[in-house]
Amino acid sequence: MTGEAGPARGRWGLFLTAGVAAVIIALDQVTKAAIVATIGPDADRNVIWVMPPVLRFLYVRNTGVAFGAFQGAGEILILLAVGVVLLLAVAFWRMIRESPWLSLALGLQFGGAIGNIIDRLRYGYVVDFIDVPNFPTFNVADSAITVGVILLGIYLLRTELATAPQSPIEPPQAGVSGSDEGGSGSARPPSG
Repeated sequence: MTGEAGPARGRWGLFLTAGVAAVIIALDQVTKAAIVATIGPDADRNVIWVMPPVLRFLYVRNTGVAFGAFQGAGEILILLAVGVVLLLAVAFWRMIRESPWLSLALGLQFGGAIGNIIDRLRYGYVVDFIDVPNFPTFNVADSAITVGVILLGIYLLRTELATAPQSPIEPPQAGVSGSDEGGSGSARPPSG
């Protein structure tokens, strides 16, 4: 019976990763389509205030990477994004099957990366629209990638801490070389 539970659990990890990615891609593309239709280049207005003056939707063409860095890199960014998605998939293939947290983290990253790749292939740029003061404009895909990277970091840190050899810290013992009653911490021969 345990032999059957392992593969079934592994398949659910893959389904979770793919399901999360699909939800992010759909949410990203639907929100971008709504933004293009509502405040895009051919729309009657150019901004939607959600929570003035803290949050607004503003149509932005991003030819760079997340949060507007490396503007104008175009085709190179498509290849880089596809490469990162493939690298993550290969690197974490077996672990996805073991951990729902890792499945969630990678699903968020895959979905976000693919959502932005779709924009680059369709428009030649990424549609960004979430605008807050003193921060680059971003989108749902960027948010998913960021949250996925944070979850991946937490997962890797927790895994590393859980598998690190535990060495108990022993309190200093009275009368052991290296400690004296004066508290200086240096071992001195008795004077006499």
